[in-house]
Amino acid sequence: MKWAKHELGHVGNIIAVGDADLQYSYAQSVVNGMLHLRDAIYELLVDPRYKEHAPDLQKKHDEVVRVVRHLIKDFNIDLESIKQFNTRHVLSNMDYLKPSSRRTTRRK
Repeated sequence: MKWAKHELGHVGNIIAVGDADLQYSYAQSVVNGMLHLRDAIYELLVDPRYKEHAPDLQKKHDEVVRVVRHLIKDFNIDLESIKQFNTRHVLSNMDYLKPSSRRTTRRK
């Protein structure tokens, strides 16, 4: 949860950056980090050993997805560039970030 707190803390800092290009780069970097965080939380969420933590993990997972969606929308983040950078396919499918997608916990 410290990782989540750290990543979510960046969101306020993005606004403080004055230069629009730096702001975009920072937001894109935060989105990338939060996508990794989302995948890690999801792995714990579906792991039976963490069943007693599932409600808290689900809340944090949903919060991360919600913030990522807002950053993508508010800063017009290009997910394709993040996908292209994901050459080793360590990130899960990002279809859940499409505006029409409502599912946030299913990995394909």
